[in-house]
Amino acid sequence: MLDYAQGELIVQFQPGVDGKAWVVGHSELTGWKRLEVGSSTWLLSFNWARHSETELRRQYAADPRVAHVQLNHRLTSRRRPNDPRYGQQWQFWNTGQIGGQPGADYHIESAWDITTGGVTASGDTIVIASIDNGIDLEHNDLRGNVWINHDEIPDNHRDDDRNGYVDDRYGWNTALDNNDVMAGKGDHGTPVMGQMAAIGNNGLGVTGINWRIKVMHITNDFDPLESEVLQAYGYALEARRRYDATGGREGAYVVATNASWGRNRAFPSQSPIWCALYDTLGAYGILSVAAVPNSDVNVDEVGDLPSLCDSEFLITVTNLDTRDGKVKDAAGGLLSVDLAAFGEGVVTTLPNNQYGAVYGTSYATPAVTGTIGLLYASPCVTFGELTGSDPPEAARRIRDAVFASTRPLPTLTDVTRTGGALDVGAAVQLVQEACTDCLPPTSFTASPPGDASTDLIFTWKRIASIGQVDLRYRRVNSVAWDTLSDVESPFRLPGLLACQNYQFQLLAFCGDAPSRTDIITIESPGCCRLPDGFTVLPQPGGQIRASWEPLLSAVSYTLRYRTGDDPWQEVSTTEQNVEISGLRNCRNYQFELRTNCLDRSTDFQGRRQVKTLGCGVCLDSDYCPVTGFGNEQEWISRVSIPPILDNESGRENGAYFNFGDLTTGSMVAGGVYPIELKPDYRGSGFTQDFHVYIDWNQDAQFAPDELVMQQTASRGGVARGKITVPVTASYGLTRMRIIMQFTTVRVNGCPGGNNQQYSGEVEDYCLDITPARGCPPPDAVTATFDVGANATDLSWWASAAPGDTYLVKYRERTEETFTEHKVEGLGLRVDELNLCTSYEVQVASVCEGSAGTFRSVFLGDDCTSSREVRIPVSAWSAVPNPASDRVTVSWTDDIPVDALEIYTADGRRAVRREREGPLRELTIPVDHLPPGLYLLVLIDTSGNRGGRRLVVR
Repeated sequence: MLDYAQGELIVQFQPGVDGKAWVVGHSELTGWKRLEVGSSTWLLSFNWARHSETELRRQYAADPRVAHVQLNHRLTSRRRPNDPRYGQQWQFWNTGQIGGQPGADYHIESAWDITTGGVTASGDTIVIASIDNGIDLEHNDLRGNVWINHDEIPDNHRDDDRNGYVDDRYGWNTALDNNDVMAGKGDHGTPVMGQMAAIGNNGLGVTGINWRIKVMHITNDFDPLESEVLQAYGYALEARRRYDATGGREGAYVVATNASWGRNRAFPSQSPIWCALYDTLGAYGILSVAAVPNSDVNVDEVGDLPSLCDSEFLITVTNLDTRDGKVKDAAGGLLSVDLAAFGEGVVTTLPNNQYGAVYGTSYATPAVTGTIGLLYASPCVTFGELTGSDPPEAARRIRDAVFASTRPLPTLTDVTRTGGALDVGAAVQLVQEACTDCLPPTSFTASPPGDASTDLIFTWKRIASIGQVDLRYRRVNSVAWDTLSDVESPFRLPGLLACQNYQFQLLAFCGDAPSRTDIITIESPGCCRLPDGFTVLPQPGGQIRASWEPLLSAVSYTLRYRTGDDPWQEVSTTEQNVEISGLRNCRNYQFELRTNCLDRSTDFQGRRQVKTLGCGVCLDSDYCPVTGFGNEQEWISRVSIPPILDNESGRENGAYFNFGDLTTGSMVAGGVYPIELKPDYRGSGFTQDFHVYIDWNQDAQFAPDELVMQQTASRGGVARGKITVPVTASYGLTRMRIIMQFTTVRVNGCPGGNNQQYSGEVEDYCLDITPARGCPPPDAVTATFDVGANATDLSWWASAAPGDTYLVKYRERTEETFTEHKVEGLGLRVDELNLCTSYEVQVASVCEGSAGTFRSVFLGDDCTSSREVRIPVSAWSAVPNPASDRVTVSWTDDIPVDALEIYTADGRRAVRREREGPLRELTIPVDHLPPGLYLLVLIDTSGNRGGRRLVVR
C-alpha cells in the first residue's frame, strides 16, 4: 500500500508570495486548499493519471517562489506491532521492564512510522545475508522472511540456475558444501535472524528490526577455515552480481552481510585476501557487519579479524546492556570498533518455535545489519535511483547515516570510533531529511589520460531523473567560471595549464534549477613531486599505515623505511596508502616517500620519524624488586636466545641488573626459541640452577604459570632450554626475569631476602612479542662438516613463524630430486654425507602441516669445518659498517691473512679478494652490491676463518 495520497502535493511558498495567484496560474491543478488561515502552505490536487507526481515535484521545486514541496503522506499513530511478546523486547521499547534504564533503546517506533522494511523505493526486494550456524526454517515467526532462490527447483540434484550450487533453494552450507542450511536448526543463527527479521505485526511472538525483509542463509560451523569464510561471502557476492547483471531476473538484491565470528588475536597482514573481500563486496553495494569478541580486550592492541580489516564497507559492533552500559565482556577499540548495539538479554526467536533472551556481541551485531536493510527501504525516490546508478555510494550513505545518528554515551567514548549507540529512529530520520528531488551526480573523479598532455578525464555516476549535466571549472583564486553544457561521462577536458590548481563542479538539471556537486580542487598534470598530506601513523601489532593525497601525475609511489642505521627497505604501491607489517615494537623508524611519474621519479624525501606501538609494560611498569642475593662467588655471564638476544655481562652491583631492551629481533606468538644461560665464577665453579619467568599477559607480575624454564648448569657447563611463546601472549615489550642460584632456586619470580642469603644473581630483560607473520623461513642457515664422524651438521635460527617444525631439503646441484627431512628443532645431522662439496640446501618453516617459503643456501668448499680454528672477531675489524661505497678490513700482525670474501644472504659468494703483499688491510668496493645484509669472511693461509655481518646500503 502506498504511504501517500495519490494526486496530492503539499506546497509551502516563500514569504510574500501570493499562493492563490500562483495556484490559478497552473492549469494542471484540479483543486487547492490553504491548510491554515494566513499560512503559506497549500494542499494541491491534480489528476495523477495524467500528470506525474515526480515531474510536478521537480517542476514546482525549481520555481523560486516555492520554498518546499512534498507528497501528502499517510500517517498513523506511532507504529507499535501487535506481536504479543513485543513488550518484552526492551531493546525496541525500554520502559524499565527488566530493571533497565527507560529510553535505553533503539527509538525504533518513529522509524516504523516511515518504513517497516521490505523493498526499496525502486521496487527491489531487500535481502540480508546471515553467515551463521544454521536456521530453523520452520519457525512460524521467521519462515515468511526467509529468502528463497526461486530459480532453483528443490531436491532435483541439479544446479537449475547455473550459479555453481546444487539445490541451493534457501542458501548454502560452506562447512558441508551442500544445501543443508538448517544444520540442527541453528541455535545461534535462529535468534540472530529474529533480531534482524522476525515478522512484525503478525500477532505472533516477537518482531525484528524489519517487519518484512528477506534473509539469505549461509551456514558454517563457527570453526571455519579461512577458505570457507571466503566462500561464504562469495555466495552472497555472486547473488548480488547476478541480480545486477540481469536487471533483477536472477540472484538476489543483497545489501548487507552479518557475521558473528572471527579470528582472535589476528592482524590484517596475516589475512590480506579476507580483508580485501570487504572492499569487493562494497564495490557491489554490500555492507558487511561483524561482531567483536566476547572478551574484555582492546582489539587495537591484541588484534582481531575482521575487526581490524581496513575497509570503508565493514562495520564492527560491540555490546550494550539494558542500562546503556558497555558490557564488560565485550571488546572495544577506539581505532577499530565502530559503534555499540543492544545484545545483552535481548528477547528474540529460538529454535522449535520458541522465544527467549540471548546474550553477547553476536546479538548486538544483527541489529545494525537489520537497520541497514531498513534504511534501504526508505521511501525516497532519488535514493532508490542511486542504489541502481551507484551502489557503492548508496552503501556509503547508509553507513554514514548509521554512524552520524548514533546516540552518544560516556561508556563508549574511548572504546568506539563513533562514541555512540545505534539509534534506528534517528538513522531513518536522517536518511529522510537527506532525500531531495534532484540528487547531484556521485563518484565525481578526475584522472590523467596517461599521455604527456595536461588534459583531465572526468567520470561520474548519475541517477535516472537527471536530464542534463554541465561541467564548470576555473583556476583557483579566479572568480569567473567556464561552463561546458550537456557533458557525458567520461569527459576529456583539454587545454589546461600544466601543474596548476583548478576547481571543478558538476551541475545536474532535473528541472530548471540545478543541483550541484561539491567543488573539487585538482592539480592539473605535469607535476612530479611529493604528494601533500604525507603522514605515517603507528598501528597495533608492529604495523604502520602511511597515507598521502593522490597526485594525478603519479604512476606509483615508493615508500622506504628503516630503523637506526639498518639498510633501507622499500615497498611500492599505486594506491594512496600502504601498510607495513612485521616491524619491531617500540622502535623509532624513518620513512621517506618517492613519487614515480611517466618520465621520471622524484628523490626520496619528506622524512617522517615514527615510533611503533607496543612499548608495553617492560619499560613503563614497576616490577617487584629483587633483594637478598649476593654474587661474590657466581654470576650470570651470558644470556643467548638466537636470533633475539645475546648479551654478555659481568658481576653486577647488588646481584641484580635490568638490562632493558637489548633485543635484535622479535618473538612471535606460538614461536619456539632456544635459550642458553652461562654462569661464571670467582673460583673453579659450582652447579647453578636457573629459573626463567616471562610476563606473557603483561600485568607487571611474574605468575607461577609464567615460569618458562627450569634448568641446571653443571659445574663449568651451561643451562639450555626452549621458550615457547603462548599464542595468547600480549603483544609489545614485556619483561623476562632470569634467576640463577647456587644448587637450587628456592625463590619465586619476586625473590626477597636479607643480607645476601641467596648466592647467585638475577637479571631482567625486555622481550619483543609480535604476531606471527605468515610462515617465513629462518633468516640464516649454516653447515659444518664433521670430518671424524663423516657427517654434516645443518643449523639455523628460529624463524618468525609459530611452532618448532621445519622441512629440510638438500640435493647435489646437478640433481633434480631433493632428499627431505621434517625436523623438530633447529638442526639436522646428515650422516655419511659431506654437503660441503656442491650441494643446495633449503629450509622452510612448517605451519599447520604445510611448508612455507624456503630459504636456499648453495654450499661449496667454503663450509665451516669442525677442524678449523676460528679467527676471533677481536683480531680484525671492518669499517665503515654499514658501508655504501667501500669497506676497509684490517687485522693484527699475528694473522697470516690469505683472502677476504663476501657472501650474500643465500650463501652465494659475491666477492673474493686475495691479500697483496705485506699489507695489514684490504679495501674492497661494495657500491656494486645491492643494499642488504652480507657475510664478510676473513681467511688465513691455514684455512682458518672469521666472519662478521656486513651491511651494505
